[in-house]
Amino acid sequence: MRYKNLVFFGLAVVMSMAAAHHRWGDSSHAIGLISANGGKARHPSFFTGGKTRYSQIATATIRPPYRGDVRVLLEGDPKMNYDIRFAEPVIDLGLRRRPEFRDGTLYDLQPRDRIALWVMMRPARVDPVCGMPCEPQFIRRSFEGREYCFCTESCRSSFEQAPETYTKTDHPNGKYTLAFYDTKSGRSVLKIPLIFQGKEDRENRNSHNH
Repeated sequence: MRYKNLVFFGLAVVMSMAAAHHRWGDSSHAIGLISANGGKARHPSFFTGGKTRYSQIATATIRPPYRGDVRVLLEGDPKMNYDIRFAEPVIDLGLRRRPEFRDGTLYDLQPRDRIALWVMMRPARVDPVCGMPCEPQFIRRSFEGREYCFCTESCRSSFEQAPETYTKTDHPNGKYTLAFYDTKSGRSVLKIPLIFQGKEDRENRNSHNH
C-alpha cells in the first residue's frame, strides 16, 4: 500500500513539473476527498490574477461507501475557457484500478479509488466597458501594449477617453470552484475553491502565513 501511495504522489509531482514546463501562467495543486456527504478539500488553491493561462492539479481519494459517476465543472464568473485531462500513467503497472474519464465525467468511481486531474484554464476575453464576451466581429484596438476588443464604437470611444474608469476584465478576480457532482443525484461530492488575487493580496496572505 505504501508503494502505491508513492506512485500516486509521484504522478502528482510529474504533473506539476509538466505544468511548469509548459509555462501555464500560474499553477496550483489541491488534494481532496470525494464522498457522499459533500467531500472535503484540504485547502483552497490560490492564483495571481492578471495572467492569461492557469493550471490546477487536483488529486482526490474516493471515501467509502461512495461509488458512482461524477461530473467535473469549473464554476465562476466571468466564465473561463478550460480543459480537463485525466492523468494516465505512462506505463500501466496494474498497481491500482483506474476509472474512465470522458467528456468531463469520471465513470465508475469506487471506494478508495484515487484520481488525478489536470485542469488548464484560459480567461475568456471581454469588452472592458460592457463586459460582453469577445466575438470575431468585435473591434480590436491596442492600448499600452495590450489588445482589447469592443462590441461597438461607443464602447471603444468610452474606454479610450477614460480607460482607468472601467473595471470589467477578462482576468479572473475572486473565487471560482472546481466542482464535482454525482451524475445520478446531482449532489456535490467535492468542491475545491480556486481563489484569484491581485499581487498585493497574495503578498499579504504570504506575510500572514509567515
